[in-house]
Amino acid sequence: MSRSSTYSPLLLYLFPSSHFSSCRYDEARGSLGWTKGGFQGARGDDVGAEWYVENVFSLLDAPNEYFFDGAGEKLYYFHNGTGAPPAELAFEVPTLQTLAAIRGTQVDPVCNVSFHGVTFRDAAYTYMEPHGVPSGGDWALQRMGALFVEGAESVGVDSCLFTRVDGNALFLSGYVRGAVVEKNEFVWTGDSVMASWGYTAPLGTDSAGDRILAQYKSGIDGTGGEQPRGTRVIGNLVHELGHFEKQSSPWFQAKTAQTLLQGNIFYNMPRAGINFNDGFGGGSVVTENLLWNTCRESSDHANFNSWDRQPFLTDVLDGTPSLTPAFNEIHHNFLIGNDGAVNTIDNDDGSSWYRHHDNYLVYGGHKSNFGGHNKFSYNNINVNAKVYQDGACLRVNAENIGNYTDGYYNCTCVQDKDGLAAYSLRYCNASDIGGSALPIIHDNRIFNPSGKMTVTCGNGHGTLITEEQLQAAGKDPGTTVGKTPSVDTIINWGRLTLGIAQA
Repeated sequence: MSRSSTYSPLLLYLFPSSHFSSCRYDEARGSLGWTKGGFQGARGDDVGAEWYVENVFSLLDAPNEYFFDGAGEKLYYFHNGTGAPPAELAFEVPTLQTLAAIRGTQVDPVCNVSFHGVTFRDAAYTYMEPHGVPSGGDWALQRMGALFVEGAESVGVDSCLFTRVDGNALFLSGYVRGAVVEKNEFVWTGDSVMASWGYTAPLGTDSAGDRILAQYKSGIDGTGGEQPRGTRVIGNLVHELGHFEKQSSPWFQAKTAQTLLQGNIFYNMPRAGINFNDGFGGGSVVTENLLWNTCRESSDHANFNSWDRQPFLTDVLDGTPSLTPAFNEIHHNFLIGNDGAVNTIDNDDGSSWYRHHDNYLVYGGHKSNFGGHNKFSYNNINVNAKVYQDGACLRVNAENIGNYTDGYYNCTCVQDKDGLAAYSLRYCNASDIGGSALPIIHDNRIFNPSGKMTVTCGNGHGTLITEEQLQAAGKDPGTTVGKTPSVDTIINWGRLTLGIAQA
């Protein structure tokens, strides 16, 4: 490589999955620069790791790799075999990023269109296309998909196969009502599988800032209804995704309300399985789903992840404009928080108004961080409990004030080791436990090898106290502690919770 040269590979690091193109390398200064990229995440970072380079001729050294010389218009290919490649060998370059699109408006929507038994494949990549920030979560997103739907009512996608799609597979944009996505398989997807992103507006247009928000259909006001609502995602099989953009999920929603996710199977992905970028409107239900092998190329997060860093004005709660959303419900799911997941249901940064109940959660527990409130976990089974640290059934780092609190009750929690705190309560004062503003905790069943339970009371490592001390101070009434039951017993709890007949 010359002392100062320009070439056009793509460079990326895995988290937050930034991509750059048209790299310039200055050997004398030891610096790299780019003309485009870095917009694929909403948070940004000044530290990167695990860099990869593509389209460098000297790296063409393994079967099935290729190098394209744009200036010379030549394609070099490392043949996977002996001798010359077969004469019939053909190379095809996908150029279409969107294979089918439905485009209407809220005033004049396209209605009653169905896709049944269709195969969607070979859509071109889109990770270098312009991205936007949907809302207050960590994501940036390109408003694109192999199948794109905007301004539509009663659209159906059933019994279809989406494969080798290098961008988002299905995108619901703006005004979409009553879409049904049922019994499809999505496999080998470059970015997210199903994404839903609505439009909002500022409350006024008096200031320059409001005019800018209005230009991009953004702002606090969602009462205009130009969002996907009432979408039903039922019985889909999703696996092998996020090959290019690691901040990706089988289902993503922002400025979207009243979604039903039911009976789906999601596995093998780099990040969270279901991601709610905000708490817009609420009223969504996640039920009877099976998720595992999430967060395989990242840490943090879980099978389900949410943020709620900004308020939205909607009419979802009771038909009148309100900043308070309806509750989101997560129930009767089988979630396994293995690989890099730190939990099974990760209600992150300000997440509020959730009910988690009657779930079978392996490597999971209740989390409340950074100001979130009104998240209630009940009737759940936590097996080999974990909320960041092993053994945690309940971790609350948010202050509980009046009606803005969290709850963990009527849950069964199994710790796989002794000496692990079952509860971590940041706003707990060990010298005045009874006067501490703790979440609603009662009538739980805690199991571990010794049958003894400890609680972290206070910030950081805090002070370890016993369950007896907690109850003596009038907290956590009705909770019992016992020794770990048999594996068969724990599995049967799952069958009973999920309504599965015993074999």
